[in-house]
Amino acid sequence: MKHLFRKNRLLRKQSVWIVAVFLFFSPGLLALDVKAGMKDLPPETIDAIIIGDRVVDIAYNLGVLPKAMSVRGSQWKMAQKLRIGSQILGCPMFTTVKKKQTIPDALKKFGVKRVIAEKTDHFCLYKPEVKPDSIAQILKGSDVTVEYVDFAGGVESAVRQVAKLVGREDRVDALLEKYKKSLAKAQAMIPKELGKKVLVFNGTYQHDTGKLSLRVEAPGFYTDHFFLTPMGCTNVGDAFKPADGKSSKGHYPVQKRKHGLVLDPLLTANPDVIVLVGNAYAGQKALATYVKTHPETAAIPAIKNQAIFSLPHYVDSSVLEFPRILLQWSKALSD
Repeated sequence: MKHLFRKNRLLRKQSVWIVAVFLFFSPGLLALDVKAGMKDLPPETIDAIIIGDRVVDIAYNLGVLPKAMSVRGSQWKMAQKLRIGSQILGCPMFTTVKKKQTIPDALKKFGVKRVIAEKTDHFCLYKPEVKPDSIAQILKGSDVTVEYVDFAGGVESAVRQVAKLVGREDRVDALLEKYKKSLAKAQAMIPKELGKKVLVFNGTYQHDTGKLSLRVEAPGFYTDHFFLTPMGCTNVGDAFKPADGKSSKGHYPVQKRKHGLVLDPLLTANPDVIVLVGNAYAGQKALATYVKTHPETAAIPAIKNQAIFSLPHYVDSSVLEFPRILLQWSKALSD
């Protein structure tokens, strides 16, 4: 297969666009631009367990990590880096719903008597029944102190609450100044009423076996809430909805056959933009293979206009990174 490498101004700004027809990039080139590794000085470890992605994210940015944490490790990419300094006990669905003894056991193991829990009405759009602050009921009657970070007042209020709880009030003003400046810049760049149809592929790739899989983000979840709806775009992922109409953690699986992934619904979706999240190499390889054997897909606007982008998948965990991610999505969709 012929290899084709082209660049545009987004590439020069480290936001990669991918030509689906006959194109392969190295997986390394498609690595998402997230925080690279730990800080120069390792965070201080405090005698507490934190339940909730956002609280851990803020604490880390204030220079603190708990002895252990309950976070969405499979969805929040940063969690895999933070686990170097803090043990992941499982996601809040596991620790507060499925196996409620997890946190009590961990408190005994680490010899701590303090839990800091995220309090919010919408911790996870994929699992709305999960509420990290329900740990209070599990620990009721014990000698463990349960403290809360309430996100009802927004990110700034939550940052100040975390700073007070972890003893980092001296750092809060500088952190918030940086965050608000970045957010204002990103919000000023949000395009309005773009009217584009967008399809979001979430890919995984096994380097050892070469196997790949794709999911399509269903309408109504994180991408819609934070990016597509504010920009006047429509998620056309329902073209991949299975016969039973059900999604799994906000995604529809892309079916497989003997000769590869079934991307026939692309013609029905007819997207103006295709976004690749997760392992973008899996998405671009699947598209390249499919387009080669289905030349009629060359008429799809996203493919015809080379509007295929690798972007970060945001699940409202790294709240302080949101402005940077919003800026990337804004630039890509308005291109």
